[in-house]
Amino acid sequence: MRKFWAILFFPIIIIACKESSLQSSDSIVFPDSNVSFQNHVLPVLKSNCGLSYCHGEVSPQGNIAIYDYSSLTSSASGALVIPFNPDGSLLVQIIEYTIPHNPNYQWTFTSNHKKGIRIWISEGARNN
Repeated sequence: MRKFWAILFFPIIIIACKESSLQSSDSIVFPDSNVSFQNHVLPVLKSNCGLSYCHGEVSPQGNIAIYDYSSLTSSASGALVIPFNPDGSLLVQIIEYTIPHNPNYQWTFTSNHKKGIRIWISEGARNN
């Protein structure tokens, strides 16, 4: 019976591991200008914040969901992003630890990611 369960769940475990490695944001590098929401910001936020047990779409912690553009710009608790104002945006304050936040695991926001998100907001936080 153990063999049956091992055979049944081993492929699922392998697939889950592959999916989580695909979600890694380490390989995403933000440019110095013209930051893309779809290609840079969203993948980094989804892999760091938009997970099912954090701020995912299904049951987001604190009623703050991070899974698409509108979830950042209009939230039940208020917008996380204020276009042209990175210092006033809660998202920047959270990822730069200027306001308290206790994620359930280790974030992988690099200094390039933090700078890139600031640039994206400074450029108007466009849905591009």
